[in-house]
Amino acid sequence: MIKWINVKAKNGVATLYSNNITLNTTAMYPFDLAYKVQVGIDDNNNIVIQPLSEAIVESGDLDESCLLKLERHKSFARISSVSLMKQLSEELGIELSKNPVQFETSWDSVENILTIHVKGAKK
Repeated sequence: MIKWINVKAKNGVATLYSNNITLNTTAMYPFDLAYKVQVGIDDNNNIVIQPLSEAIVESGDLDESCLLKLERHKSFARISSVSLMKQLSEELGIELSKNPVQFETSWDSVENILTIHVKGAKK
């Protein structure tokens, strides 16, 4: 079997500040049709973001306090929440301030989640 190399394939980047998560163009691609998102922490202490459709949100099956707005722009997307960032900082031991901390991301199309790989910080 041959595995063809895609030279344009690259991982996305998430930049964490004290008040938001900013996703670059590559990382935000799977969120083009997202109405809201959920943010969590997986068993490996990585941040995971799941896009949610309007139908899923409107069904009422999800806790509204877990739903976050995703602002999409031409070259980036942003999830803004001081309380979210404070909780992520405390639970993951990441110091967040005005100086950004960047992490690589990867998309899992089976689980429908974006993983922010916290262990691979680019400081």
